[in-house]
Amino acid sequence: MGKHRATGPARRAAGSVVAAGAVPLIATLIGAGTANAEALPAPPASPLIPALPANPLQPASAAPDPVREITTAVHDATRVAVRSATDTFGVAAAPFLPAPPAPAPAGVAEPAPGQAPATRPLPQHAYLAPQGDLHAPVPVAPVAPIEAPPGKLRIGNIIMDAPPFDVREINTGAAQAEAQVATFYDSVGVERSRSDRMAAQTVGSAAIGASVANTLASPIATTSAMVGAVAGLISGVPFLPIGLVVGPVLGAAIGYAVIAAPAMAVGAAVGGAIGAAEGYTAAPYGAPPQ
Repeated sequence: MGKHRATGPARRAAGSVVAAGAVPLIATLIGAGTANAEALPAPPASPLIPALPANPLQPASAAPDPVREITTAVHDATRVAVRSATDTFGVAAAPFLPAPPAPAPAGVAEPAPGQAPATRPLPQHAYLAPQGDLHAPVPVAPVAPIEAPPGKLRIGNIIMDAPPFDVREINTGAAQAEAQVATFYDSVGVERSRSDRMAAQTVGSAAIGASVANTLASPIATTSAMVGAVAGLISGVPFLPIGLVVGPVLGAAIGYAVIAAPAMAVGAAVGGAIGAAEGYTAAPYGAPPQ
């Protein structure tokens, strides 16, 4: 008989306290779900949760279980609130999500992830446009780097046979710098044929200027390297024996760079300016391509 006793007054009182304490939470969840749902089209009606079968061990005259009623209400309110919040977030974030990429045209292969940007062949320079009117920089499409001819070292308008070592890194760096300069010239109103010529002469003349400046500064830079080597030798004494090797080499490199680096920077700037001026003032020729 103990297993089938009717619910006592103490248990019914505890159930009432739990039900009364959960009412504010249920009201908040239902209110939030309803507020979010009213701002958007009503979601399709959810299928009703079938009622649980009655406990055959519970007498028909027993009071309803408040815990089961609270659990059902919280489940329904949470489902409505989550669905409404998800729909609201999707609608609000839609304008800020990136558009799907357009499919590539037929016959054009898409670049693989991590692949270097596309290059273009060496321009033929059969046409040179007039100078045109310059203006403040405006956004323009980036210019693709120019691919060096096979077996050649190309730095701007300087093209020579490649020395007996790998020059791909040199060609790539020079081409990227030239492309950035050409992009800047495009942004200020220079037509592409003249922009290509100006960029090539800017980079090539900058390289020549840096080389000339380094040659002129080499006597002073060599003296500075010797002073740096002596200073490095003295500084490396506390770190014997490795200090006697690393110290002079590091000191000589620093001493040479202190003189040569500023000189090369000035030479590159002067050479680049001269190359850009020559490219801009060159007389136009040829007929524009169709």
